[in-house]
Amino acid sequence: MNMRDMKIIQSYTIKEVQKCEYDQIIEFVMKIRKEIFPMLCQEQLPSDLLHFEQYYVQPENSAFFAAFSEDGTVLGTIGVCPYDGRFDQLQGCYDLPKTAEIVRCYMDPNYRRLGIGTALFKKVTSFSREAGYQTLYLHTHPFLPGAIPFWKAQGFVDRLAEADPVWKTLHMDKKL
Repeated sequence: MNMRDMKIIQSYTIKEVQKCEYDQIIEFVMKIRKEIFPMLCQEQLPSDLLHFEQYYVQPENSAFFAAFSEDGTVLGTIGVCPYDGRFDQLQGCYDLPKTAEIVRCYMDPNYRRLGIGTALFKKVTSFSREAGYQTLYLHTHPFLPGAIPFWKAQGFVDRLAEADPVWKTLHMDKKL
C-alpha cells in the first residue's frame, strides 16, 4: 500500500447511517441521482428515501451505509435490502428470502476511483452474509460512469441485459 492510499484510508469512515444523518444522506443521494439520472422526476422523493427508516433501518435484513470524510461530508452511499422479485423478466432466477438487492450505490464524483466504493461494498457484503443472504442482486446501466466495470471487479456477473433503447438495464448478481 502506498502513501497516497494510506492517506485516503485514514481520511474517511464508513458506518451505518444513524437517525441524525438521514436528512444529510437523503440530500446527498438526491443530488447524485439528479446528476446521473436527469431524466427522472426530481420533485418527489422515491419511496425508499421518503420512508428511509422503514426500508433500511427497521428491518434486520436491511441496512444503509455511508462514507464520511473527517469533517462529516458524505462521500458515498450504499444500501442493501431484500430483493422483492419486482422485475418480471427475472422471475424464477432467485431464491427471494436468500437474495439481497444492492441499491443507492452513489459516489461523489470528486471521490471516485479512490477505493471508497469498494470499501462500501465490502461493508455491505459482510452485512449481507451476517443477515443470511446467499446471493447479491443489482441492476445498473451502461451510461453510468464506470458502473459496469466496477461491479464486475467486485465479482458480479451478467444475468440479463435488456434491449430497451433508453435504459439498457443490466441485471447482475453474485453468490456470497
